[in-house]
This record gives sequence, C-alpha cells and structure tokens, in this order.
Amino acid sequence: MISTKHNPITLLFISAGFKKSLLMILAILGINFLMNAQATLSVQGILKKSNGVALEDGTYTIRFNIYAVDGTPSGVLWYEIIDDVELNGGIYSVVLGNNPGTPLNLAFDQDYEMGVQIGSQEMTPKIRLTSAPYALALRGSSNQFPSAGQVLADEIKVADGIIASGGAPGVNNANKNGYTFHNGGDNDGGLFSTADGEVSVYVNSSEKMEVKDAKTTFTNVVEAPSMGTNGVNLYNDGTINYSTTNGGSFSAWRLADVDDLGSHDGWQSYSPSGQNTGWNNASPAGDPCLCNGGTFVGNILQPSVNNQVLKKMFNIPGSWSQMKVKFRYYFFDSWGWGGGDMAFAGFANNASGSTFKVAWSYLGNWLQSNGNFNNTTAVNAVQIGGQGDADYYMDVEMSARRDGSSSSFWVFIGSALDEGTTNETYAVGPIEVWVR
Repeated sequence: MISTKHNPITLLFISAGFKKSLLMILAILGINFLMNAQATLSVQGILKKSNGVALEDGTYTIRFNIYAVDGTPSGVLWYEIIDDVELNGGIYSVVLGNNPGTPLNLAFDQDYEMGVQIGSQEMTPKIRLTSAPYALALRGSSNQFPSAGQVLADEIKVADGIIASGGAPGVNNANKNGYTFHNGGDNDGGLFSTADGEVSVYVNSSEKMEVKDAKTTFTNVVEAPSMGTNGVNLYNDGTINYSTTNGGSFSAWRLADVDDLGSHDGWQSYSPSGQNTGWNNASPAGDPCLCNGGTFVGNILQPSVNNQVLKKMFNIPGSWSQMKVKFRYYFFDSWGWGGGDMAFAGFANNASGSTFKVAWSYLGNWLQSNGNFNNTTAVNAVQIGGQGDADYYMDVEMSARRDGSSSSFWVFIGSALDEGTTNETYAVGPIEVWVR
C-alpha cells in the first residue's frame, strides 16, 4: 500500500503535573491518508520524570485517548492501546490507526485533543490536535480548495443524497462511461455524459432523451410538455394546440384512431328492429365476419346478412370541433338491379340511432348504368369472400360536427338492398378517424 505523508508539525507544551512523575514535553503529530481512505496518525513524544530526567529505556504499554475539545460529545471518542512502545532516552514514536481492530474512523470535522495514558493515569493537560500543513488547503467553513488543479474521486455524495459518479447505468445498476447526478441509491437513473458531445437522461437504466450538437432524440416519451411561448403543446390524449400572440389552436386534421381490423376492434352487427335495416336497434346481433380478402386487401368486416348494420362507438378526448371518418366500402354481387339498392353511413350519439344522421350514401343503379359493376371488366374489381360476381369497392370519406362538448360518437355503416338478405351484401375495410 502506498501512503502520502505530510510534513509533521511540532507541538511543545509543559505538563502542569503528572502522577507517577511522568512528564511529556514534546509531541510531533502528522496524519497519513492511504489510498484506500484508511487514516493514520503519527505521534512522537518524550516522557520524563517530574525531576526532568527521561524515563528509563525499555518497553511500555501506552493508551492514547481522543476527546472533543468542547466536550461535545463527552467522553473518549476513540482510543487505541499499543503494547511494547519502545522508549529510548524517554522518546517514543507510534502510528495510531494501523491496528485493523481500532481503525481511526473519526470524522475530523471538529477540534480534538488527545490524552496519553500509562497504567490508570492520564497526563494533563491533553494535547490539542492541529492541522498538518497541506490540510490548510481547506480554509474556513466553505472547505474550498484554492488550487486550480483537478480534484478526483470515484464518487462524491453531498448531504442531501445527490451523487456524482462515473458511468451511464447498465444492468444491476452498474455505472460506466460517463458522469451522473442522481438521488442517492438510485444508480439507474439520472443525467449522464456517455460520450464527447453527448448528454443523456436515463430512467430505470433506459435512455429517455439524448442531446447532441445536431439533434435531440426522445425515446418512448408519451408526453412532451409545452415548448414555451408560441410553441406547440402535445398531450397524453393525443391533442395538440399552439399559442400565438393573438391566440390560436391547431387547425389541421389529425389522425385520432385507426381500426386496421387485426381484430374486430369493437365493431358489432345490429339486426333490424321495426325497419328493413338494423340502424335503429340498440342490441347487437353479434360480431361480424372478420374475413380476409387476400393480397392487398387483408381483413374486412362483413355482416352475416345484408340488413345488419355495423356500429361502433369512438371516444376521442381533447379539443376538437369536427370529425372525419375514412373507410373502404365493398359491394358484393348484383347491386343495381331494380335501382333501389343503396349503401349508407353516418353518425349518431347512441346505439339505437335516435339521432342518426346520414353522412354518406351511394345508389347501386349508378354503378350498373356506368358499367362499373356486375361484370368481369369492372373498375376497381376485386374477388372477395368467395362471391360469384366481380365486385366493386370505393373509398369513403364522411365528416360531421362535434355534438356539443361530447368526446364520443357512434359510426354506422350499412346497406338497403332489394333482393333478399343473402344475394347482395357488403363489407368494410380499415377505418380511420380524424378530428380537428
């Protein structure tokens, strides 16, 4: 072990009286700090009888006691007994704190004094411990180092638990490769510099934000706070707004929900109740068929019979005044014969459809009269679900105003057909909901 020794300071004092005719008149003290932070204290002195003659040469057992100068706390704060202390002309030299059983673990954050005891008697007065020369680099209550050089430590912890230590967090709270300021005991989160020109914020060993010269990257951040005056505000519910000197809001359409039909996504079929289609029934008949249209089509929703209406309630929180729904509508079989076939969709504020408003409709006879339906050369022709005729689809976009301050609304999609419940039918593809 390598230790760094400070130059000792010589302290001279005269005993006012010492039992057993012992007098200590010279002490040379120094503190050594080992690299493993083990502190030792060098003590040298001379023992004389009351008549001034040095104590006989030989070996003695001496106890060294350390006290607080002001008596707070009271009593002996630390002591060490050293056997076989050799005296030569009354002079002795020992190093306190070397014994593993009595480490010198005092804080040295207050003034101490030391008593030297042989047998049951302790010399008076006690020896006042003073600073080693290089310890004077810490001046006053601020404990400030005046040197311009670096102060290096593996880890620094201040009173309120904030720690500066090396390394970005890894597995098992390991610190590596950078520097952090974090709450004591929480080694897996904080502010780190993991490389030159890079600062990152970690939470539970996961990098959440990375700041570099060219860009700032957020990872798995659900909510971005306000970006300040005239900035854009993003919220957990997906809403967006911005502030200007005159006030304002985010006016562009934003995508609020997507049903890609990897499952039924909450859509159900409703059978007729007093009408020829199920738009006015509040009781679902069950799940529609989650059918697959093959390459470039994928999953579609198809009711078991064509007089059932597909319904779902959407809830879009936040600030908006208009909603828009986009979907693909598929026409199967002989739509258009007789001219009475119609596809429709719209909005309501309940499942029974008491407030149902049609926002889109399409007549089958237009498809037939334009040669775009029920033939093998149909425009947009697809073959879906084993239907016997070439089928047609179209992309639908319908919009409406928000119902007061309500964040929820129902979407209805159905058909009104004149050739029974199975000869003609329909299906819908992925559904998108937009608001602004």
